[in-house]
Amino acid sequence: MKKIFVSVPAKLLILVISALLILSAGISIMSITRLNNEFKQFQIEKINQSQSQLELHTNIARDKLSLWIESFTDVVQLNEKDNLENLASALERQVDALELNHDVENVWLIDAHNQVLFSTLPLTDYARGSAEQVLLKQEPFYQLYCASSCEQLIAVPLLNSQGELAIIVMTMSLVDVIYSINQALNSEIAVVSFEKSNEMFVSDVEFLSASNIDLMQKLISNIDTDLLIDEVKELGLQADVKNDSYLMNLMSLAETENKQFYLSLVDDVTSIKEEYQRYSKQFLLSSTLIFVTLALLVYFVASPFTNRILTLSNALPLLARKEFEQFRQIRLKRRRLLADELDIVADSATELSYELEQLNIEVDQKTKELENIAMYDLLTGLPNRNMLNYQIRKAVANITRYQQGVAILFLDLDDFKKVNDSHGHGEGDKLLIEAANRLRLSIRNVDLACRFGGDEFVVVLSNMTSAEDAKPIAQVILDRFKEPIKIGSSIFYVSTSIGIAFSNDESVKSEQLVSQADIAMYEAKDNGGDQFHVYHTEMYQRVAYRVMMESEVRQALAKKQFSLSLQPQIVAKTKKLYGFEALLRWKHPEKGMISPDDFIPILENSEHMVDLGYWIIRRCFELCQRLRQQGLKDIRIAINLSAWQFIDVNLPQYLQGLLEEFSLPAACFELELTEQTLVKDIDRAIDMMNSLRNIGFSFAIDDFGTGYSSLAYIKKMPVDVIKIDKSFIFGMLENHADYQIIMSTIAMVKNLGLIVVAEGVESSAQLRSLSENDCDIIQGYYFSKPIPEVELNEFVESKIVDGYWKTTAQAVVEK
Repeated sequence: MKKIFVSVPAKLLILVISALLILSAGISIMSITRLNNEFKQFQIEKINQSQSQLELHTNIARDKLSLWIESFTDVVQLNEKDNLENLASALERQVDALELNHDVENVWLIDAHNQVLFSTLPLTDYARGSAEQVLLKQEPFYQLYCASSCEQLIAVPLLNSQGELAIIVMTMSLVDVIYSINQALNSEIAVVSFEKSNEMFVSDVEFLSASNIDLMQKLISNIDTDLLIDEVKELGLQADVKNDSYLMNLMSLAETENKQFYLSLVDDVTSIKEEYQRYSKQFLLSSTLIFVTLALLVYFVASPFTNRILTLSNALPLLARKEFEQFRQIRLKRRRLLADELDIVADSATELSYELEQLNIEVDQKTKELENIAMYDLLTGLPNRNMLNYQIRKAVANITRYQQGVAILFLDLDDFKKVNDSHGHGEGDKLLIEAANRLRLSIRNVDLACRFGGDEFVVVLSNMTSAEDAKPIAQVILDRFKEPIKIGSSIFYVSTSIGIAFSNDESVKSEQLVSQADIAMYEAKDNGGDQFHVYHTEMYQRVAYRVMMESEVRQALAKKQFSLSLQPQIVAKTKKLYGFEALLRWKHPEKGMISPDDFIPILENSEHMVDLGYWIIRRCFELCQRLRQQGLKDIRIAINLSAWQFIDVNLPQYLQGLLEEFSLPAACFELELTEQTLVKDIDRAIDMMNSLRNIGFSFAIDDFGTGYSSLAYIKKMPVDVIKIDKSFIFGMLENHADYQIIMSTIAMVKNLGLIVVAEGVESSAQLRSLSENDCDIIQGYYFSKPIPEVELNEFVESKIVDGYWKTTAQAVVEK
């Protein structure tokens, strides 16, 4: 989402305006609140004053009338009279004076028996009630009474000389009271009434008396007809008549069963309202003036700084676009006596432009170096795997265009590891450099040689019509590597194995071509090296089968599908049990028993064979301990070691640990190695054999005569036993050549002081011939097939007596 750009000056101006607006609004709210509070206080004071004035003037009127009654009784000498008729006559004569001077509306004179002695109109209920109150309490009674109008009622008890009681009841008009309040408060006064209901509206008012009835009616006519009495009682009522403003307040006077009576006070608040409006205008004007002044002040003060910030913000993107010279041409500083933070920023930005320019130059240089590193091998200078993949994809893309295919040569130097181990990695690196140079000289200008990794190289051959076109180039490479390589004072003879893959399919993947060439290279290496092989699908099937077997071996180890079978080795002349050879057996849950010939050759050079080999060794120790417990202490078990197992640096430590764990002597075990395992690296093999011999183990060379049989390496190695391969034993009686090889081998080995074991002996004639020619140990089906470990105890009990083959023991007993 794209962000909206707002400049710093705009943000600053918005911030200042917002702050001033908030300040102005706060002051305005405070001022309006204060004015409203003053107005409310004015309303409350008016109501309180009205109540006080009403109470004051009603009390004055009542006191004046009470004083008149007292004076009147003295004048008529009521306390000297023995009847009340004279009092009634005198009172009748004073009625007009009372109406004139005291606003008395009605007069009643009532005796103790509620008999009217004098009245200006018939006795009303409220007059009778007041007389009863006086009779009951024997004291004067005062009341503000409202019916069709509101009047002040006074009832006073009188006694004559005979103790007869008379009550004088008078009602007095409130006109004088209203007038007095009007004069005291300078407010218009009115007595109003409303019909009682759940909701009483101001518009339903009835005026009983008023100091200014016209004004009152105009106010009522100008208000909302839905305005409730309760709202006016709480808040007052403000209304305008022409250009004047008035405030009406209601003060409760009395109530009857059907009506509610109020005293209405109307005050002229025109001056207050005008003052309020004038104050508001002044405040608004002054706030606006202050606001504008401060805004202008902030703008003029901040403008130079904000302009410089804008200049800097417009210039900085030039650094991102690497336009360093254009950036430095912009004037970022001003000539000032005093420097500020913006000057520091400007100086720093200028220095930063120089630093970034220099850094950019260095980054460009490093980028080019990294690109070179990413695509070329630092040691040999050849293109590396990244360049290889790119060039293969490019060559494959051109197949359709040129209607010709692509060939890949995958090279691996034979026995290069020996150079590193014997002469160090420094010499090995020099050898790789020379190998790269020879590879460059062996290919065409249009071809590409790459270092794939380690001692592996890949050549991309374009414009090939078939794999046959690649064979001459592969042969040139082989021939060039046959020449010795001289590095310093050392001379190395290093051959190479080459795998060839070809494709004219434009959809083929580069990884697929390299993988096929790699498979073909391993085929060449497995066949002795120093040759090339062309990839075909059968190679992939063999690799796939090998991968499958490796996976199943791992599962077989975990699920304990492997077991051992032990084949007895018998001393030829005495028939004494010499020992056993441990042979691996695999019972697959689906395929049944799998012959060792089906998986041992495949896994022999695999690292998975190491784990399997360690399992075999440990199992042999367990079986040896079991045989010794059965009394066979002077025997040994022959353990076959794979090439990977033999070169594992952890082997001596592992064997030493097992000897200590099972408390067995090393002489109980004989380690069998093939000739091919030994001659791969004779020096290293001798070192490992010496370290194991120091522990106490003996050694046997298995399948002697089928590989690199040589007296030279036999003399060098600490070997104890030579085993003649069964392929010679099988045809020794029919094939004179095999017979001569066996006899010569026995004689040679015996001269070296070693023990000879003949494998695969199956007949008595073979046994007799071998025994006559001093063969030491016989192993084969003539005596016994390999015995499963679960049947070992039964075999020992049935076939071995006191360490000898049972048939021989029986013959001795018979003699």
